[in-house]
Amino acid sequence: MTSTQSQVEVHRPDTGSGWLPLVVAGISLLFGVFGTFWAFGWWDYPLGASADAMPSLLSHLPNDLGAGLLAVLGWLGVPAALAFRRHDWSPSAYRPLLVFAAVEAFVFGLGASDMSVLVITGYLLVLLGIPTAVVFLLVGAWRQRATRLLVGAAALAIVIAQLTIGLFDWAAFRQLAEGMAGVPAKLGTRPLFVFAVFALGAAWAILAIRGSREAWQRCLACGRPGARWTQPEVARRWGFWATIVAVLCPMPYALLRMTWLLPNPIGFTAEELDADPGIRLFGLGLGLVALTSGLVTLGLIRPWGEVWPRWMPVLAKRPVPIKAAVIPGAIATVLLLVASPSLVDLTWEAGASGWENVKWILVFPFPLWGASLGLATAAYYFRRRGTCTTCYQG
Repeated sequence: MTSTQSQVEVHRPDTGSGWLPLVVAGISLLFGVFGTFWAFGWWDYPLGASADAMPSLLSHLPNDLGAGLLAVLGWLGVPAALAFRRHDWSPSAYRPLLVFAAVEAFVFGLGASDMSVLVITGYLLVLLGIPTAVVFLLVGAWRQRATRLLVGAAALAIVIAQLTIGLFDWAAFRQLAEGMAGVPAKLGTRPLFVFAVFALGAAWAILAIRGSREAWQRCLACGRPGARWTQPEVARRWGFWATIVAVLCPMPYALLRMTWLLPNPIGFTAEELDADPGIRLFGLGLGLVALTSGLVTLGLIRPWGEVWPRWMPVLAKRPVPIKAAVIPGAIATVLLLVASPSLVDLTWEAGASGWENVKWILVFPFPLWGASLGLATAAYYFRRRGTCTTCYQG
């Protein structure tokens, strides 16, 4: 046994124990109870097929069968999650536990979740993220001439849009506010359960990853020693192309929404948008979020993804923490991949022609976008991570 392997084993228990198995066991217990009540018809099952809800893989099952599946996995998940607190498992004993964790992650994270998780996240980014980003950019823009010119150009574009189509008026904001105020009553409690199963599935995936590292004698903190493709120079090469794809994926949707500023918009007629200015305003906000997400993704291969640019207030010229890029990238990856079955399902149910299906996938390329963003984020992590403070491998 080498000294490096010895260090990994010495430090393994400290990173392996913790609160995550307890949290997973607690949430699994709740779903065991809820699933039992749903299966016996004592409470309304919120994750089944509904005309007002987006489809999921689980919604294709009869309600009692889907609820029963969640109940069984919930009850069995309690002892399984607690088993991850042990550190004396042999690799052969770990395999059934890892298979079960993978099943839990698939059913809860991918099967029971739907596209509403991504949709709600996008709405929150429009309502909260855009105003925050605007204030943040205005504060930092005056640090250098290039950003001042950029902000000036953006302000000019807004003025032109206001003078030509009246983009910003009280009717649009009032209509938007009224529409958003009615969303909770329309959706009910279903989104809460969708977010809950999504979180539980993600937690099971983390337990499975950590358990696989335990079984194959890897460091629980960093996963080293890893394969050759995880080495920084190798990850730099394949990560470049993955990042380019991830940057391009949201652009069709962003450009489609930007056409709402033109006399011949795509998706609606100009008359429809004039009569419903709230939809135009919110749609442009979603397009702006998509455009920004693509530009931000480019930072995974650019210098400003490692050192904050000079125009950033407070953070200027400081190193970008790895987690500041990896955590949002990982969350976005999971959201896009979870939304993919719903997108395919909606396209299939629409009964569209082959060309219509192609247009849907081009505008909403969730499977390709999620996969490429996940690879781009992983490459960024492999390229930038330093020596592990747990196993001392670098």
